[in-house]
Amino acid sequence: MIERINPGPRASQMVLIDGRIETSGIVALAPQGDITAQTRCVLAQLEQWLAQIGAGKHNISRVQIWLADMAEFAAMNAVYDAWVGDQPPVRACVGAALAAPEYRIEIQAFGQR
Repeated sequence: MIERINPGPRASQMVLIDGRIETSGIVALAPQGDITAQTRCVLAQLEQWLAQIGAGKHNISRVQIWLADMAEFAAMNAVYDAWVGDQPPVRACVGAALAAPEYRIEIQAFGQR
């Protein structure tokens, strides 16, 4: 059974499938900020989404990150590394053209409840 969390016209924020968690891509709510501010915003949203289903960072097994500019990799990592703690999930990070030019980062997460 698939449980859709906060479905919208195009996508759900999350789906739960047999205990698995999958999020949609998350971008900054205020995309005019720099990569540090946008990374903090995206990770805060991820935590809020997980909290809605009684989960947390420790439930994440995989993270996919898209950066608009790979030159911002180190600055993004400074925020991400401080956030992730001592039980990091597997992760991939690639450079990509995002949906709008003001977006610097998009993150998608997968896990187990």
